[in-house]
Amino acid sequence: MSNIVPLECSCKAVKGQLKIVPGSFFHVQCLCCDCQSFAAHLNNKEQILDQHGATELVQTYPAYMKITQGQDKVACVQLNEKGLLRWHTACCNMPLANTMNSSTVPFVGVSVELMKFDNEQEKLELLGPITMKAFGKYSIGEMPKDAHARFPLSYMPKIIAFMLKGMFTHKNRPSPFFNKKVPVTKANVLP
Repeated sequence: MSNIVPLECSCKAVKGQLKIVPGSFFHVQCLCCDCQSFAAHLNNKEQILDQHGATELVQTYPAYMKITQGQDKVACVQLNEKGLLRWHTACCNMPLANTMNSSTVPFVGVSVELMKFDNEQEKLELLGPITMKAFGKYSIGEMPKDAHARFPLSYMPKIIAFMLKGMFTHKNRPSPFFNKKVPVTKANVLP
């Protein structure tokens, strides 16, 4: 089984690939109100969020993600001027990924909805189980029993080690979302 996962939006106009490197990613769910607002902005909540309002993500390094087709259909929004850059397709309003607003930060949260697996078993073998569910206090309906109400502080050492490793190994580049230090498209700051 390859560790390269094909990426494809729902209308197939935007395609790419994500390299899954053991020890260099987190398979998570985010239930925060910002992820839910992003899905609502895209008018695509049913396809993006689960029944609790969670978004499933693989958090990894930008160097492991490529857009191979449809770069001209990549768009970006920010929920506020200092917020994350939330990348999506302009063709079918599918989320692509979240990044910090600086190209120097070695982080990209890729939407699992883009990933094309032959079956659930292949997905589980490559990504493993979801290791953290954060911001459960924003759940739609009852908070899942395995979710944390906020971001768990116990996860911080893992995130810091991940970021430091990425900085020392320059995994922030190349990035499909930045041309050197400039975003490939200007972010639309939502009102």
